[in-house]
This record gives sequence, structure tokens and C-alpha cells, in this order.
Amino acid sequence: MIPGGNTLKETAVVPAATGYDRIAFIYDIIAGIASFDQINKSQLAFLSSIPTQSTCLILGGGTGYFLQKLLEQNATIQVTYVDASQKMIEFAQKRIAEKKPYDAHRVTFVCKQVNVFEFDTYDSIVCNYFLDLFEEADVTMLIKKFKKHLKKDGILYITDFTMPIRTGIIEWSAKAGLKVLYWFFKRTTSLSNNQLPDIESVVLKQDFIKLHSADFFKGILRCSLYR
Repeated sequence: MIPGGNTLKETAVVPAATGYDRIAFIYDIIAGIASFDQINKSQLAFLSSIPTQSTCLILGGGTGYFLQKLLEQNATIQVTYVDASQKMIEFAQKRIAEKKPYDAHRVTFVCKQVNVFEFDTYDSIVCNYFLDLFEEADVTMLIKKFKKHLKKDGILYITDFTMPIRTGIIEWSAKAGLKVLYWFFKRTTSLSNNQLPDIESVVLKQDFIKLHSADFFKGILRCSLYR
């Protein structure tokens, strides 16, 4: 149950896990080609701001790129890594076993959809290219839940697609690019969402304060840090 009496419905959450299972083996390639590797680069913008000696929840972590970089940067953090796709979890586990074998004990892997995952309290919650999968109403309910389960002075770390403020060819190309991405994921993962939610607006309405923000790929990608 989320504050305000709302419940995150099972039918309104992440696309079918089997869809992401199908593309797990090429997910990193798609991300790299589609954005000239800016999707990976954007996730790391404020990596050093995630506190040490802390607990971190990563939602929709995919194949583990961000997780690997976090473990390399932060020698003491304890991570709970949640993804609805078993194949994505397996790829992430393999990556850490190969790249950071002595740090694998600091990660708890959980294969669940976010609506059935039992939240603890955390020093930081990370959502990289995860919230765009949801309708805006469901993003609102998730952000409320994050607020409830972040410790005092906890960090909310979000990287995702955004619509650039500038008009003209850049805005047109951004809309066209997002449309292609949504079409692809709709066909491969049963994605039900057809429109990019206004994530930043939702977060700020829940009394989070934006500490830092950085744009990438002509303003189409944004990494933001909130408290």
C-alpha cells in the first residue's frame, strides 16, 4: 500500500518479463547503437554522489552495467538489485562474477516486478531507464513509495529519456527517436505505455529537491539527483 490509499496495480507495472528475456542478449548493443553509447554514459553522471557505507536499491537494473561501475566506485556499498527479467538478472550476475568477483557478496539479486517487491529502507534508490516504462499515474505511485522507503537525507537517482525544451529540428528528432524506441519495445516486450511520462514533474510534486541534473544526447537523455 502506498501513502494516500493508492495501490500499484499488478496490471500496470513493467512489461512482461518474458519480453525482456527475449532481448537481454542484445540489450547493451541496442542501447549503445541507438544513442552512440550516451545511454551508458548518462547513467554515470553523478555516480560519485551515491554515499559510501550505505544501502542502495537498483530497480530495473538490466544487464548490470551501472551495477559494475557502482561497485568499482564504491568499495563499501550494499546493493539490492531488482529486475523482472530472469535473463537480465543472469547477465548481471555473470558480469559481476567476471568483472568484480570479490564484490559479488555485496549484491542481493531479486527477480521480481516492482509491484510485488517488498521494499526495505535505503540510503539511495536508483532508476536508470526504468520509469519511462510506466504510465504517469503509476510513476506517481512509485515516487510516493520511494519517498516512504528512503532514509533521512536519502538520494533518488534517476536517468531517463526527456523531451528537450528547445523547439525545431531537435525537438522533432527527439520525438521521432522516442517513437521508434517505444515501437521497438512495444513489439518485443509487450510495453503498454505509449507516451513518455513527465518524470521530473512527478518527482518534484512529491517534495523532492533536485540537487543536480545533466543532459546528454542533445537533451534527450537526463540524469538527475534528488533528495
